Amino acid sequence: MNWVKENRNQLAINNYVRKADSKTNYWLDLSEGRINHYRDLTSDNFNIIIYGDEDIETDFYIIPFEELKHLLLENNFAKSEGRRRWIGNIINHQISLSNTGVKLNIAHRYSVPISLIIEPLIISTEGTNDYAIENAKREIQIRIKQSTFRKKVLKNFEFKCCLTGVTENDLLVASHIIPWAAKIETRLSPHNGLCFSTLYDSLFDKGYFTLNDKFEVIITSKLDELSLQTQNWLNAISEKTISLPLNYEISTVALKFHREKIFIK
Repeated sequence: MNWVKENRNQLAINNYVRKADSKTNYWLDLSEGRINHYRDLTSDNFNIIIYGDEDIETDFYIIPFEELKHLLLENNFAKSEGRRRWIGNIINHQISLSNTGVKLNIAHRYSVPISLIIEPLIISTEGTNDYAIENAKREIQIRIKQSTFRKKVLKNFEFKCCLTGVTENDLLVASHIIPWAAKIETRLSPHNGLCFSTLYDSLFDKGYFTLNDKFEVIITSKLDELSLQTQNWLNAISEKTISLPLNYEISTVALKFHREKIFIK
């Protein structure tokens, strides 16, 4: 069985899945409404998945939305039935959408599966009330958006701790300067993120150190009240300047909040 068809329900949680008939040059259509749904859900961090022959396990394409985004414009809508959609096909691993005049080579996107990261929170809705279903949907959206925040923050700091240079991915944390629970509007902003190793993420989160507007480390004045090992960890970074981000500037407003509300002076 086709891998996408077999896993369609799970993939469709955070990807736009479409069936294209291999007998008609993979004719396909993409709905503006569904595209906008996944854009809102994932902040553009989703794939357009197209599968063909249901009996061929590897007959599918998984294309990041960002690679097709420049073609999905309103003036490229198919002029049929008054529906807001794009239509096209795939021939020789080249996708073309009507009214664009563009053929995009997607051969490298053929037969390459993705990890099924997001597990459905509700396997069956039988006996489950509407509140629980809506709550589960929100949980899924939060997970996806947190993942997007992490990717942006880590990339912003070249995938290394801005204090220590640690590069092991499983030891890196996208730290919120203003905590997640404190302000809704800053939760997903990469300007509110710092890339720390797990140790210094915890120390920053608990307020044992902060940063001034020159991005220099300030450690708590209550150092003598801490264990010797914690003192050593903090002394190792005292007055150190963090590595600066690539794309998103660090919010000085967020740093001020951290100094005033989180930092143990």
